[in-house]
Amino acid sequence: MKKTLDVYLRDRLVGKLFSEQGTLSYVYDAAYLQSSDAVKISVSLPLGTEEFSHSAVAAFFSGLLPDEAVRVRLAKYLGLSDKNIFGLLEAIGGDCAGAISVYPEGKKIASSVSPTYKVLSDDEADEILSSLDKRPMLVGEDDVRISGAGAQDKLMIAFVDGKIAIPTGQTPSTHIIKPPIKGHPDSVHNEFFCMRLAAAVGLPVPKADIYWLKDKPYYLVERYDRRKNADGVFTRLHQEDFCQALHVPPELKYENEGGPSLEQCFGLLDTRIKSGSMAGKNKITLLQGVIFNYLIGNGDAHGKNFSLLYDGEAESLAPFYDLLSTVIYSDLHKVKMAMKIGGTYKFTDVTDRHWMKLAETIGVRPDFMERQILTMANALQREIGFLYNELNDNPLTASSVYEKIINILAHNHKYLRDEIIAKTQM
Repeated sequence: MKKTLDVYLRDRLVGKLFSEQGTLSYVYDAAYLQSSDAVKISVSLPLGTEEFSHSAVAAFFSGLLPDEAVRVRLAKYLGLSDKNIFGLLEAIGGDCAGAISVYPEGKKIASSVSPTYKVLSDDEADEILSSLDKRPMLVGEDDVRISGAGAQDKLMIAFVDGKIAIPTGQTPSTHIIKPPIKGHPDSVHNEFFCMRLAAAVGLPVPKADIYWLKDKPYYLVERYDRRKNADGVFTRLHQEDFCQALHVPPELKYENEGGPSLEQCFGLLDTRIKSGSMAGKNKITLLQGVIFNYLIGNGDAHGKNFSLLYDGEAESLAPFYDLLSTVIYSDLHKVKMAMKIGGTYKFTDVTDRHWMKLAETIGVRPDFMERQILTMANALQREIGFLYNELNDNPLTASSVYEKIINILAHNHKYLRDEIIAKTQM
């Protein structure tokens, strides 16, 4: 028997998600298609009357759910298979990444409703955050249907009078809070430092902070896919990650498993730029983000860690997120990147030649590529000392992990700079 969920973009019914014996399909709502301001929900699901088949539909809607072990625990708690995309969205699809919400068929959502929250005491917040590894996404809580993509434990929250609050009903979350990653010491400070460093060199990133609760640090970041209106009420902004846009399932997000390559990521932007939907500067921003991730040693910058942000028909590269130096937890000479640079996965194998090969495949001039590398590397070297001192002067943000990141950056910076300079002097 075919089962149905209603798909909303903000407060508008835009289509139907069907499941028949596990096979998914999606169709846009006829009335929505007739409206003058109808917009697509995904590059991979353009506006039209056709019924989209399982491949593209599953990749997009699965991308709204948690990944890997978090999804497995979530499914186990709900008594579902972790492959049951439809069932999982039915349970937690009320507040997803971007502006998509999924509801039981026929359950009309209000176009305007006052926000509602469950405000937590510090003890309640501590208990919930400490048990995310057992009860992800606060699943099972009355009137809470929140989903979050990614492989890390996290909770989508808001703040009411300075207190952590769980959005209920149709209320959008405004922040993401993450506990430390097990097996990765000081991961909270690591991500906070890398995000602040990205901001310092001019990369677009949401505001990040370290939130202390019961003497434990948590990584806190504002959601870039939310906008505060003049009346103080938050609305959802639509977005999708590169895997969703390229209809790649989240379980295949790494290039060596069939996920997007850097060439495909830049190709996606080229297509959006040529369509007139996106400004050309977004391609330069993506390149700067790729260089930044290499220099800080982020080996987990895969296709789901880059996104498109929509504002009506206008598109842009979403702010960068999940910036973390992963190589400090491994052997620099063994660790690999999520996507190849010029044909190689290993950080220590990357040379100027590989960057030139990447330049050729993504359609930028070699000299432009080298200028971008040197500009980013020099900016990081200039800003990192100031940031290091600022954060270590504050007991709430001080950490020994910053020095490890600085050492990785110094190594990668010197290696590339010396290569490029030597080539120009030949």
